[in-house]
Amino acid sequence: MKPFAGFGQSGPHHSAAVNRGVPMQNKTLTAIVTHYVNYRESDRILTLFSLQSGRADVKAEGCRRPKSRLLTASQPFVYGEFVLFKSRGKYSLNSCEVRESFYPIRDDYDKFAAGSAMLSLCNEAVQPEEPNEPLFSLLYHSLSFLSYGSIDAQDLMICFLIRYLNIIGFCPSVTKCANCGKDVRTESNIAFSPEAGGALCALCSFRAEPISSLALEAMRRIILLDDKSIDRVRLPEKAKTQLWPHLLSYVRHVLGHPVKSLTILSEHLK
Repeated sequence: MKPFAGFGQSGPHHSAAVNRGVPMQNKTLTAIVTHYVNYRESDRILTLFSLQSGRADVKAEGCRRPKSRLLTASQPFVYGEFVLFKSRGKYSLNSCEVRESFYPIRDDYDKFAAGSAMLSLCNEAVQPEEPNEPLFSLLYHSLSFLSYGSIDAQDLMICFLIRYLNIIGFCPSVTKCANCGKDVRTESNIAFSPEAGGALCALCSFRAEPISSLALEAMRRIILLDDKSIDRVRLPEKAKTQLWPHLLSYVRHVLGHPVKSLTILSEHLK
């Protein structure tokens, strides 16, 4: 099965460009739809995560009408070239060349829950007019592998969370004790604490939850991976069982609140 299309190419679930007539002023963004809110009778406000400009909130007029040429482009997960025009300080969607819809995500609950969590986490991190190419690449490749790859959805989600935290600048300490700085790579009786910032040595691990050296080594290797290599990850069951709750707690601590879609996913994967 063809895994995915690269940036600038059409994937197996693409459509022709949709167009509403070209205005005088426009802006083209390579973007993924991460969220939408229905607006009025037939419109939507789309949240785009774009390669060029970070987050962009865009009105898609009439996109909910059955025959609208913007209907396909106004769905979560869609990746394409979005042509926007600006009026009274706000952007509206003029046309979109849909390059990939990642349709298989919608046919599998595990994949849909994992993909939705990825979109929500990106919405937490991305700001308007602040491009984040590493995070865009991680999201694009993760959705591609979720749709067409062979990696287990939970393994992929663990990889996404570790690399996400590294990109946004909150990677947990996995080599040295987060409290005293001691190298934990040869330590036994290691623990993990979101409040402390990651791994803790035996002397600093009072009341923290234990974590195996195997799980920490998996985290170290995932951080060093290229996005295109994530599909090769196969986590040992022991490492997966430990990493999942630790990462959920760590992300919740970093963001300062639970992410609803991530909570739903964690309940489903119990």
